[in-house]
Amino acid sequence: MRAYPLDIESVGEDTYIVMSRGHHELEQFMAEAVKERPRWKLGGPIHVWCKTTPAHGTYSSWFHFVPEGTRGSWPATYCFEYGDGWEHYNGVTPCS
Repeated sequence: MRAYPLDIESVGEDTYIVMSRGHHELEQFMAEAVKERPRWKLGGPIHVWCKTTPAHGTYSSWFHFVPEGTRGSWPATYCFEYGDGWEHYNGVTPCS
């Protein structure tokens, strides 16, 4: 299996979303994501399989979540703003 370096990339438009190619350790991925985007309130990290397809207009490509083994797919680690556990990853103490 191919190894991918941890490289946080913003892929959202109206919502803050980041991902990196490869299935990275979730805590390590989140530490780097929050470090790079400290005000985004990121959470809900998951491992997914993506397929890149050409886009039209202002975007060069689209990312689609697909089942593992789909032809042309690649592993990714993904999270989004206010995803599960965002308080934990962003050092926020929930109100009682």
